[in-house]
Amino acid sequence: MSRQEKVIYALGFFDGVHKGHQAILETARQLARETGMRPGVFTYENHPQSVVGGSAPPLLTTPEERRALFAHYGMEEIVMIPFDAHFSAQSPEEFLRMLTEDYRCGGLCCGDNFHFGAKAAGNASLLLELCQKLGLFCRVASPVLEKGKTVSSTLIRTLLREGDAQEAFRCLGRPFSLAGEIVHGDGRGHRLGIPTINLTPPEGALWPRVGVYATLTQMEGGETWPSLTNVGMRPTFRAQGSPTMETHLTGFQGDLYGRRVRVWFWAYLREEQKFENATLLVEQIARDTKKTQQLLQSLDRSDIYDLP
Repeated sequence: MSRQEKVIYALGFFDGVHKGHQAILETARQLARETGMRPGVFTYENHPQSVVGGSAPPLLTTPEERRALFAHYGMEEIVMIPFDAHFSAQSPEEFLRMLTEDYRCGGLCCGDNFHFGAKAAGNASLLLELCQKLGLFCRVASPVLEKGKTVSSTLIRTLLREGDAQEAFRCLGRPFSLAGEIVHGDGRGHRLGIPTINLTPPEGALWPRVGVYATLTQMEGGETWPSLTNVGMRPTFRAQGSPTMETHLTGFQGDLYGRRVRVWFWAYLREEQKFENATLLVEQIARDTKKTQQLLQSLDRSDIYDLP
């Protein structure tokens, strides 16, 4: 097999494909250029914790979104397999043997906190050692720091739960986003003169902190609109129920029911609050909308990708 047929694989789950992950992907691209091989990524459809830990954390990205981001960052070969009990029982040596025998692996890249093999027995140091024995190229990417903290999926989840959408933006390299199909709500926003769309995010997706956000809403096809998004319980009109995600598109006229949209979270504006009457709520939404338009003027929309 020629070198051109072999692949340098970046290893990891890559939830969010954040700046730390992007450094690993860049390391794979660089090593592929140096060796005359192709850059690729080897990853999983489901989070490993869903098997070895019993449940997965809320996810920042769907498998389809990760695929799109891998392609955006130059991965020519994308292998995404189910992570199951049989796979998790492999030893580190068996894992590397599978990669070389079944996936044309010529080398591997990972982050310094990478673990692999049964009971996470393998780490980055062992990967370097095993690759040397097998004649594979190997390189470990350095961690990426933001404000002195290592960028990680866990950190970004924490930031979003705290409502720090802009720091999450800095760690991801793009605004956090959720996509889904528009479903019918109770029509109250339309009756108030502030029509909203109701978004149902993918199952297992992370919901950011309850509150009101300056957002940008992207239609299928890429068209974007300034928007205001409320994540929460709508306490002015109801006392209980499940959380909802409602978005008001500034200046938009038309019917979006049944279409898919993506909402990009740019900044947290305020906590959700209960108003004494609908008039006070409408006045506050007008103030929030004006602030949103001001904030979005500084948004570099080159960071908005055409994700699925």
